[in-house]
Amino acid sequence: MAKMTKAEKEEQKNTARISKERLNRITKTRKHHLRTGVRVMKYGTKSFVRNTWLSVAAIAIMAITLIVLAATLVATSAMNTAITMVESQVDMSIYVKQGATNEQIEKITNRLKELDSVTEVKATSPEEANIASIKKLIKESNITDKAYIEALYEAPNKIPWTINVKLRNLNDTSELENFVNTDESMVNMLDARPPSYSTSHRETIDRIASIMNRIEIFGLGAAGVFALIAILVVFNTIRMAIFNRKEEIYMMNLVGASHWFIMGPFVVEASLYGIVAAFIAGAAIYATVFSLQGSVGNTLDPTVELMTKYWYFVAAGLLAVGILIGVISSLLASSKYIKTKTKADRVRAVKKIHKKKPAKKEAE
Repeated sequence: MAKMTKAEKEEQKNTARISKERLNRITKTRKHHLRTGVRVMKYGTKSFVRNTWLSVAAIAIMAITLIVLAATLVATSAMNTAITMVESQVDMSIYVKQGATNEQIEKITNRLKELDSVTEVKATSPEEANIASIKKLIKESNITDKAYIEALYEAPNKIPWTINVKLRNLNDTSELENFVNTDESMVNMLDARPPSYSTSHRETIDRIASIMNRIEIFGLGAAGVFALIAILVVFNTIRMAIFNRKEEIYMMNLVGASHWFIMGPFVVEASLYGIVAAFIAGAAIYATVFSLQGSVGNTLDPTVELMTKYWYFVAAGLLAVGILIGVISSLLASSKYIKTKTKADRVRAVKKIHKKKPAKKEAE
């Protein structure tokens, strides 16, 4: 192996020295950034603790904002569950002539099951429907006369076949209507009683949907108003903190402190408002939902299950919104009162400080 020349050895040493110096600079820069970050966190936390009453006011309004927003989402979820529960109990009724055979009914039900909009089909014979209606009448009218009951069962049965159909979307009955009006297995088999494409549950569903839309609009609007109020409260809180430290900030600008080093503590302080408010709002909304779970039937069960299973998503969402409100407020407040000074600005400021004021002329 050929020996390295003196020039090559010197070049290798220089390369190693340059690499070492570069590594040292990178290390020092990282350590400097880390120390700066720690100082910013420390100053922001101290300011948060020092301004106790202002912090309480800002946290309270931010917590109300998060509670209103979370309550709106919970109410919307509960309303969706209620609509789903009502829709699962609703079906459309198609009436087929009483003289239809089991084979004909089976053919019709199989054809109905092939429709994309249909989820479930159930056929009830005239005999089954007659017995069910008589039992219902006896129960509701509290009939005890055995002779009268026997007469009810012996009376002629005029109830047709009933085919109950459940749809994926109750608002879209076009496919079912088209099948009933055009399919060859149905055209000549329909009873005189027209099919029921709408039920008494339709008004209930529409009413729940209308209430849900109103709650969602009102809740989001209220959350937006409270968010704006929270931003204004935090904005004024940070502005007061800046005003109390204006001389310190001015001197930091003069000695060359960066814009972000000066703004950082205020951003940290406002973020702490959001973090504390998120924990308060989370505890309040979880306690409320769990306490109401048994008193409103099963409408809250899916929501409670999601909140329990994915609690970390709920916590992350509340924290994100709270911190976002705090950061926006602090940036708006600090950027208005803190200006990055150029070198020329600093020189002029220093000269202005040390410049002696001209002596006043004595009054003649």
